[in-house]
Amino acid sequence: ICLVTYIIAPATILTSLVGLNIIFWTIHQLSRCFNVQRLKVWAQHAACWYWKIFSKVWHGHEIIGGENIPKSGPALILYYHGAIPIDYYYLVADTFLNRGRTIHSVVDKFLFKTVGSGSLLKAFDCEAGSRDSCTAALNAGHILGISPGGTYEAQLGDNMYKVMWKARNGFAQVVKDAGGSIPIIPVFTQNVREAYKSLNIGVTRPFWVWLYEKTKLPLVPIYGSFPVKLRTFIGSAILHPSGATTEEIR
Repeated sequence: ICLVTYIIAPATILTSLVGLNIIFWTIHQLSRCFNVQRLKVWAQHAACWYWKIFSKVWHGHEIIGGENIPKSGPALILYYHGAIPIDYYYLVADTFLNRGRTIHSVVDKFLFKTVGSGSLLKAFDCEAGSRDSCTAALNAGHILGISPGGTYEAQLGDNMYKVMWKARNGFAQVVKDAGGSIPIIPVFTQNVREAYKSLNIGVTRPFWVWLYEKTKLPLVPIYGSFPVKLRTFIGSAILHPSGATTEEIR
């Protein structure tokens, strides 16, 4: 059974991502000769509906507090990073369909070097994200999505759900650089660590910690795609005064 779960995740999530990437890669190629903006928007809606249906069928996914996502203006979403951020895919899709907004997401730069993902990431405004580009996105009035724990939290976290931000305060500096009074929206999904798991437990854990610190690559095996109930909780926006320090924001 355990071996089967190693196959399920690639067969569902990875196949879905690669399939969608091929669609957006094709659209990008067509854009060199034709105006494909309407086709791109249609494909974005189709992709989001795919994830929406998938989330309901496989996880009975619910979003609680969706009204806390603003219909206009800048906002910073901070979310806990599961082994696979499937809940974040669902949130991006729901926000696109119900709020008419694309979340500009900060993702690990290694994803852009992974075959079968670049076109999909660009279609939904994902980037590796420097502080300057993140600040620019907020100043332009966009919603920005960041997981402070990032790949480190994804690979080395467990079902105790400990926040693993280390000493990172980049998101706080971004908020400060953008004027300080940017709504910060906390997001957490119940059971995301029960849906997908990182094999970083027991006596092997020190090895995986060492390997990640040396390579900064997601080499910890992941298994799962268990059909557990997922509930995403979107908290009320936190506002800091424009003069707040990075420590106060963090």
